[in-house]
Amino acid sequence: MKYLPHRFLITAVIIFCCLTAAQKENKASLKTAQMLERRGDWDSAIAIYTDIFNNNRENYRVVRSLKNIYRKSQRYQDGIQFLRSRLLTHPNDIQLYVELGEFHFLNDQIDEAKAVWQKGLTSFQKNQSYYRFLLSIYGKYGLDDEISLLINKGRQQFGPAFLSQDLGYFYQARRVYDRALDEYILNLLYNPRQSASISRRILTMSDEPEAKQLIETKLSEAGNQHPKILLPTLADHYFKHRQYSNAYDTYFAWAEAGFFDDHKWLTFAKNLRKEGSYSLANDAYQFALQQRLRPQATGQALLGLAKTFEDQIIPIEKRDIIPYFFDNNLFFKDPFQVYSSISPKHLESSLNLYDSILVSLPKSSLIAEAHFRLAEIQYRIVQDFDKALKTYKTALRQKPKPDLYKRIILRIGDVLLAKGNAAEAIAFLDSMYHWQKMAVIRHKLIQIHLFSGNPDTALTMLNSIISTISTLDKSFNDVMELQDILSYHFQRVNHQGKDAFKAFLRAELYLRQQKISEAGEHLSYLLDTYPNVGLVPLVTLRRALILLRLNQPELALEIIPAMEKTPIADKGIILSGQIYEQIYNNRRKALEYYLRIINEHPQSVFSEPIRYHIRQLKETES
Repeated sequence: MKYLPHRFLITAVIIFCCLTAAQKENKASLKTAQMLERRGDWDSAIAIYTDIFNNNRENYRVVRSLKNIYRKSQRYQDGIQFLRSRLLTHPNDIQLYVELGEFHFLNDQIDEAKAVWQKGLTSFQKNQSYYRFLLSIYGKYGLDDEISLLINKGRQQFGPAFLSQDLGYFYQARRVYDRALDEYILNLLYNPRQSASISRRILTMSDEPEAKQLIETKLSEAGNQHPKILLPTLADHYFKHRQYSNAYDTYFAWAEAGFFDDHKWLTFAKNLRKEGSYSLANDAYQFALQQRLRPQATGQALLGLAKTFEDQIIPIEKRDIIPYFFDNNLFFKDPFQVYSSISPKHLESSLNLYDSILVSLPKSSLIAEAHFRLAEIQYRIVQDFDKALKTYKTALRQKPKPDLYKRIILRIGDVLLAKGNAAEAIAFLDSMYHWQKMAVIRHKLIQIHLFSGNPDTALTMLNSIISTISTLDKSFNDVMELQDILSYHFQRVNHQGKDAFKAFLRAELYLRQQKISEAGEHLSYLLDTYPNVGLVPLVTLRRALILLRLNQPELALEIIPAMEKTPIADKGIILSGQIYEQIYNNRRKALEYYLRIINEHPQSVFSEPIRYHIRQLKETES
């Protein structure tokens, strides 16, 4: 008895080895059959497949291979016999009925094919998959009458929209757009959960010229009866084809019918803004704000409205050939170098609505950003400094995120300076810096001390920064450039030079108060009062640039020659050339000036850029 376990183990090992060997043999045979099939040796391949099948009638891979090879070799009768034998052992296999009918059809036994399919339909009348298989086969062989009968029977059994999606695909692939659209509309009405995929299909269909008008007609007619479901799809169709007014009107009709959805509406408004349809985007956001929105949605609508304003605030295009002044230096950047394409009346009404809604909302980082964006428009575009200051301060109380918090603090300093309240700006920034020692606040303090007429204090603060600043700091170059300016034009000059520099800073202050004419007049006064100070060339250049902003290029050309034989003579020559090129469109005259840089100022740092620009001009002329 003690040997029995060993005998059992040996027997199991033998059986396992035999099975493994048989599997390997079958695998090798299958590969051989596939190779013969690829060569077109049908008889040999079928013989091997049949042998494998007889050894294991549940090998579905071989069953599939046999069906395929009978079809490819057009041995339809053999395929029919094989499938009928399979049906005897697998009477509930719906695919066998579909395939058996197809083999009869291919064998020109049309009546037999239809009889088999009909028998399957009787046997599987409650099986939706069988209907789908049949629809595919009927569509494949263009059996339109059978399709109609199948759909009618299926819809009696499963509902009025049964197979509407599949049938829509079928008709769309055959470019029968009216019937495809009927099926898609039916699907949208009865299966709203599939609306996203069906709508995408309709939008894809609209790329075809013959389908576009059909879509608009059918969706408009059906939309009158079913606005909740169909009008958004029609609106998206209009939007895709850049018919933004029609899209807005359609979404508006949908909302007015009582189906307003804040997510869908705000997505639409955002898309209008991204497409540059600002007037409609503005209307869309304003309409949303008049609805009962969730607090989060209200914040999104306000932010979207602000972004719509901002997208229409366009930086004034600068086509300067070289950097003439220190405009890229963080201490000299002009926040007002923008313009808006919004009509003043439209902007004012929108801002009033925006402001009135903001007041009623709870604190949040989203609301803080909305307040900040409103303040930016009031400050940079409307230039209502009182309202801007109030809005910035409100934003500061709304729990802004750290980066926004920092930007708000800096802007409050800018606005106070613009209002002429330099002392208040300094006190505010000092208190902020005492609480949070951020380098950007220190920079803003230096700027305000500078433009409020305290260059000594600015220089002292600047020197304290230079002693600790890293060369990797992104503000390093700006800080060093300002130190050079103060050292050359203020620290090393006599009393008269210091007074002239302070007068120059007063003109810069006027620019930050958007008093451009006053800035130009003050620089003119400076040139008359201090004609011999070393600052004169820089003042002359700055005055010429301001005259260009005031659209007075002829006056700019009159004063630029005063820069000849000064350290910045090259800038004056290039500026003259630029005026002739860009304003007077006189390239010949412009080239005369540019060539002076090459011939008279070959050591200028701008000689290579000007040489390149000359080549560009000559290539354009040729």
